[in-house]
This record gives sequence, structure tokens and C-alpha cells, in this order.
Amino acid sequence: MKNDPAALLCLDHFFSSPLELRNLLLDEIETSLYLYLDYVYLLNQVRRDGSLARGSARQRLFGFQVLGGNRYMVPGSSSVHKKLAKKSGSSGKSTDEYKCDSDELGRSITNFISNRTLDRTKVQNDTCRGVHGFSPCLQLLVRKKCSPPEGRPCTFQHVQPEELTPDWYHARLHLILLQFQILDLARYDDLDVKKYVPVHSVGNARGYSLEAKLLAWGVALSASSTFPEAWVAGESRHRQHTRWSSWFESCARMGSIRLL
Repeated sequence: MKNDPAALLCLDHFFSSPLELRNLLLDEIETSLYLYLDYVYLLNQVRRDGSLARGSARQRLFGFQVLGGNRYMVPGSSSVHKKLAKKSGSSGKSTDEYKCDSDELGRSITNFISNRTLDRTKVQNDTCRGVHGFSPCLQLLVRKKCSPPEGRPCTFQHVQPEELTPDWYHARLHLILLQFQILDLARYDDLDVKKYVPVHSVGNARGYSLEAKLLAWGVALSASSTFPEAWVAGESRHRQHTRWSSWFESCARMGSIRLL
């Protein structure tokens, strides 16, 4: 039987420390990124599910008690207790029990989950940036020897020349697109990570579509200044993925982008 709250708690503990991606095989990195994608998906599920009933995902995760009459008791051990107590001006001691209504508790849980998602995704994205988009170590390829600065480990992938095959290239490209998917799902809109491009998107109140943007300006790629403005509307997820893949591959062949 599926137990999403238990899975989320395990993943939350696992991702409390930054991932270590240096010199892992690409399939090992892919496993880690897909695991983080699942983590963000579960966080989003709890954020969207506003139920505070007994046995709900929120009640199981945050351990509050349902008192009845639209009243709830949050124990001092709950992750949202400190923020609730601080906002109310109470002592905020870990042993205090905090009582509130559904609106206050629901907002606090939603904000907690949103902040957790953004904070963890910033760390995860910084980790991916720290390995330079899974780029190969040119010193190893050219000189057959890696000589990083003294006291610092090499942050590039140690790949032998015979390993640089089309399959390796497409695996690396897949990881970059997978990281875009993570940033999209997490709604990580930091301007240092993405450059937004307005699109004609029917029904999109914000006027932007993360699936139809030029992503990761100055971080994941450097687009040519002559690259035309992108206008995309009404494509399915499959067609968008195909379109992005084709665009990346054609631009990479022409040298108009730098992959991470």
C-alpha cells in the first residue's frame, strides 16, 4: 500500500544534506535527480492538499491534534510550531502547545512546505552548478592528467576519451533537461537561474509558462545574442519535451549554447 507521508519523511531526511555528485557515473546522477524530482512532487502534493482532518497527509506529517469545532492543537515538537508561536507573540518554547483555527494552521503549513521546497531546491541546484553541468575534465582528456588547484578536488567529470560517445552526450543532455524539470516543478524562480521569456499562453494568469521559457540564462546555458525570441503556446508536455530536445541538440551542434 502506498504511504506517501512516510516516503516524504524519508526523502526529507535524505535531502537534509546536499547531494554529492562529483565524479559519479551519469546513471548514478540520474538516479539522484529522479529521486529529488519525486521529493518535490510529494511536497507539492501536500502543499495542494489542504485537508486537516484526522489521518490526512498534513496531520500525519505535522502531528497536530484535531480538537473539533475548527480548533487544532500543535505540539512543540511539530515543525510549524515555532513559526506559529512566534507570530502570535507567545513564548515559543518547545514544550508549549499552540492552539489555532484551520485558516492559521493551513497557511502556516503551506508556507512551511513552500519554503522547504525552495530552500532545498536552491541547495540542490547549487550542487548541480558546482559540477559544471556534468562537463568532462579537459585536463584529463588533453593531458591525460588532472591537476586541480592545490587542496581542491576537481569538479569536472573524469571521462576517458573512448567514453565520449553519442550515448554519453545524450545522457548528459538528459540530465540537464531533468534539472530544468526539477526547477519547473519546484517553482524555483530565482533570477540567477532562469531568464523568463513572455509567451502567448492562453489561461496563464502570470503571463509566463515555465515549460515554454528559455531557461537557466547564464547558469545552464549561454544563448547566442542572435537567437530569436521564443513564442510557444498550447503544446503538450510531450511535444514541448521533443521541441526542447531538438532545440538543444541543434544549438549544441552549431555551437550557439554552452551546456552548463
